[in-house]
Amino acid sequence: MDNSIFDKSQKGREEITMRKHGLALRLRPLLVMIDGQHSTADLLAQVSGLGLGEHSIRELLENGYIQLIDR
Repeated sequence: MDNSIFDKSQKGREEITMRKHGLALRLRPLLVMIDGQHSTADLLAQVSGLGLGEHSIRELLENGYIQLIDR
């Protein structure tokens, strides 16, 4: 998963703008940073101090907030 690149889904964009889906506050900083350009490893390096890891990416993916970008 380290080299995977994700982008926000429609649900993820709605959550950022309207807080429509009740995403856990601890995951919000990571969702905000996901932009379809940076790898999972890059993002997790920036949020590791918040206690977020691969499990956080998986949670966002499983709940439909992000989607894998094919490159």
